[in-house]
Amino acid sequence: MNIKAFAKINLALKVLNQRDDGYHNIESILLPLEMHDVIEIKIDNLAADDFVTCDDFCLKTVKYNLCHKVIDEARKKWGFTKKLRISIHKNIFIQAGLGGGSADAAATLIGIIKLFKIKPTKEELIDLSIKIGSDVPWSLFSQPAIIEQKGEKVDFINFKQQYHCLLVKPSIGLSTKEVFDKFDEIKSNDVSDNKKTIKEIANSLISCTSLKELNKICYNELELPASQMLPEIIDIKNKLIGLGFDFVQMTGAGSTVFALTTNLNKAKQAEEYFSKNENYQIELTKTRVFNNLKREN
Repeated sequence: MNIKAFAKINLALKVLNQRDDGYHNIESILLPLEMHDVIEIKIDNLAADDFVTCDDFCLKTVKYNLCHKVIDEARKKWGFTKKLRISIHKNIFIQAGLGGGSADAAATLIGIIKLFKIKPTKEELIDLSIKIGSDVPWSLFSQPAIIEQKGEKVDFINFKQQYHCLLVKPSIGLSTKEVFDKFDEIKSNDVSDNKKTIKEIANSLISCTSLKELNKICYNELELPASQMLPEIIDIKNKLIGLGFDFVQMTGAGSTVFALTTNLNKAKQAEEYFSKNENYQIELTKTRVFNNLKREN
């Protein structure tokens, strides 16, 4: 069984207070991308243990990843005993702010539910998935939404506009925890002072505000600490702006910068420009469009 695990971009991200569990409460607008990993999952009746493999060399040394954690939590919750064999076919950049690990975990959970014909409630899914990671509840649905709290509150938004999305990632990735630690260190809450709320930005998005106007009101409060840790983020942003893109921003905790446009030729020209630099990972993709609020694979 193959399950697609879709990447995401943060159109806007506000950091609130730090929680007792060490995480931060946030508010963010997430858009899903067509870029995706593929999770191949099957029952292995002969295995003595679960096996998770990945075709990305960067992850081959990671013995215990989020997919393993999903299996353990699901087994404790639903009591299945058969062992699983999972192959992760990576396309989503690593340590990039694109939610690849969370997407893989969510796809693994969906695969387990289908394989064992489990019928969980939405509340059970949210409760289990938030134990795995803050983006996992959203990744179960991978649709335009506002997420709040640690990530367990997901409110879908009715947004159907499709954009071409150029992703440019420096060769260096960033640790989400380290970026949040830097955020706390520099107390960058003033980044969003006198700016619109996340819900106001979502309303502008739904009403089809132009990308240029949307760019004026969107913000990512993790961009300042991330760019202090990795100044190349600002360099990439400036290059994309210089190439004429109306919306340019860092996604998540970085280090990927994305540009949105409705002009495919512009996106392709920029892709060619950045491809000349071997220090970048580049992907030209699109935002996903939905006609209903049902997960598609």
